[in-house]
Amino acid sequence: MKLRKEVRRTIVQALKLCRLYERAGVHPGHEPRITPAYSLAPSGETNVVQDSTGDTAQRNTDGERERREHVERVHRALEALTPMEREVVRLKYLEGMTMIEVCEALAISERTAHKSKAAALLKLAIVFGLLTPEEERQAAGML
Repeated sequence: MKLRKEVRRTIVQALKLCRLYERAGVHPGHEPRITPAYSLAPSGETNVVQDSTGDTAQRNTDGERERREHVERVHRALEALTPMEREVVRLKYLEGMTMIEVCEALAISERTAHKSKAAALLKLAIVFGLLTPEEERQAAGML
């Protein structure tokens, strides 16, 4: 079964985003706004308190939590793969190797690497819930 382009793209993006988050470690996030100059503009009565530093701290904290959850979600999904599939996906998407480099590192043929990658992406599509019920039935018959 061949995955739809948008499903394949979603899985690959999730894997590459995981790689980025793991490599970046701490994301710099946003910086608070700083008023560059004083202005004599009259203030309005909105009863809204502006706290850009607090807002920035909240955004950075939430962003870090979301990044950590994404990495954990991807690694949990990788546990559904066979050891060979997991290693091919890890080297290809999380380490950024080419398929030729993956083949050399694992001492496998290019055909085996491509078959393992295709099976892994199909399983990840199932785990991430990206397939329609009909596609899931077809995939279950293949696995």
